[in-house]
Amino acid sequence: MAKANIEKKSNVFFGLGIILLVLAGIFYLRGRKAGTQLPLKLEETLIQQEGAVRKLGEEVEVLSEAELAQMKAEVDGVLEVSGETAILEDQIGAGIAGEAKRAFSDGKFYLRMETSGLILPEKGYFYEGWLQQASDYLSLGRMEASAAGAARLYYTVSEDRSLYDKVLLTLEPEDGNQAPARVMMQAIFE
Repeated sequence: MAKANIEKKSNVFFGLGIILLVLAGIFYLRGRKAGTQLPLKLEETLIQQEGAVRKLGEEVEVLSEAELAQMKAEVDGVLEVSGETAILEDQIGAGIAGEAKRAFSDGKFYLRMETSGLILPEKGYFYEGWLQQASDYLSLGRMEASAAGAARLYYTVSEDRSLYDKVLLTLEPEDGNQAPARVMMQAIFE
């Protein structure tokens, strides 16, 4: 009789354990579905030499021509109304000129860099845009110069990057190094 009571109690505890596990699983899945368990993913859009991309966390999506045109129009529109401008200064004496414009509006940071007078880089090299805050550098992607020497880079992110007060344009070797190389131009936002 005592053995039967012990078996009943262990079955009840086993059953309660299973019910608790099922409930914990349901609450976990509900929380994930509602987005409360997942960290917020930063959305970043940039135009690189390989094409325009949108990054959401680790996911990268190539933008269509229509999405690219829409993104450029959005950046241009915001910068026209509320952007601040900094002049890109030639750091190598090559006669290159340009400007950077930025704004933070409706929870998004917008930046556009424009240059003229760039020469096409030699094979194995490319231009790259950067934001800098003290010793922290943030790549904005590759910047492709036309045969006429004009180049333009667009960048948006769903986070305020206004603390990055310096914009750089560098000449980078295709060596996989993630740090900025030769600074060609720079601008400081005041």
